[in-house]
Amino acid sequence: MSARRGHGFVPILQIALIAVLALLLTSILSFEISRTAAELRRDVAGVVSVGQRVNAVGYVFRDETVVESVDNGPVAYTAANGIAVVGGSDLAVVYADGSNTGTRARAAQIVAEIERLQAIDDPNVLPDYYGAYEALMGSLSAGTVLDTEAAQGTLHAALDRYAAQSEAASERSARIAALQVEFEALIENDRNATDRVKAPCDGIFYRDADGYEAVLSVAAVQTLTPGGMRALLASPQSTASAIGKIVSGDVWYLAVPLESEAAEKLAVEKSYKIDMMRTGESMMLMLERITPADTAGEVLLIFRAQGIAPPCDLARCEEVVINTEAVSGIWVPMTALRESEGVYTVFVDDNGVASTRRIEPLFMENGYCLASLQTSAEFLQEGERILVTARHIYEGKALK
Repeated sequence: MSARRGHGFVPILQIALIAVLALLLTSILSFEISRTAAELRRDVAGVVSVGQRVNAVGYVFRDETVVESVDNGPVAYTAANGIAVVGGSDLAVVYADGSNTGTRARAAQIVAEIERLQAIDDPNVLPDYYGAYEALMGSLSAGTVLDTEAAQGTLHAALDRYAAQSEAASERSARIAALQVEFEALIENDRNATDRVKAPCDGIFYRDADGYEAVLSVAAVQTLTPGGMRALLASPQSTASAIGKIVSGDVWYLAVPLESEAAEKLAVEKSYKIDMMRTGESMMLMLERITPADTAGEVLLIFRAQGIAPPCDLARCEEVVINTEAVSGIWVPMTALRESEGVYTVFVDDNGVASTRRIEPLFMENGYCLASLQTSAEFLQEGERILVTARHIYEGKALK
């Protein structure tokens, strides 16, 4: 009798357990559905136009002639830095360093300081104190600092000049006289051993040489490749006998190494605004050609310019920003993007059901992807509601 009651009690426990499990599963399912719905966002696909900026490093190629001296001592320049000269005109007097004690470097420091002090009292040199101060304050208010060497140099020059003018002119004159005496002492022993240097050609004379004058030339650009560019940069010439250079010709080039994918947005024979980050200057340059990619996937953008490069942009190597035309497309959050074997897709809310749409990315940045505009129904269209969620979504899934 008791055994029969025991056998009858087991099914009741099983039914109760099944009921509890069913209730638990129902609760979990309801929780998951509500959580999925809470985390699911629908962004309406909208068309935007985005201007693109390509950040890179460019190298200046131009016709330059090194000005050399057989002597190795102090240099007394007769031509100012950055001045136009004609072939045969005097550029400098170079003194021999008979004692071989490195007097050229000290003499260069003395000459630079004399010229700086003389410029303080030059009425033709009037730095813009207030403009420099305004630029600094505006930069600091924006939470940044002056971001170009040219802007920083202008401010420093203005402040240095302001500080220097606070002292008496007689004190500056005394310092100039003392420096001139020191310079005379450097050349006293070899005063008769001199080399008068004349301009080898017409052009603009600069007192500095970097060893790339004959390397990064206009002629070198014509057959330039990414590998050839790297080889040229690794082979500067000696500047031991150089006292300057002359920039000539009215054509120069800017060569910009770039990954081939980044270069796809640029077109040959079009002009682009190039921002020079060191100097803050901008100029329109024509993209003459794009070289074939090398094995590393790198190309060279060859920009051609007419006229002498700006005097304030004499650096061989320059950080640049290439501004391309605005591109139109659909702005897609990266969190909505799926990728499989190079195919990019998103899910959209298609009348309450998840449906797949393909996209062709134009570029990706700052957490978003710009997708190209397509007419085919398999691609994402303007106005569709993009599903943005970290939860698992699949084709045909019912959406709450």
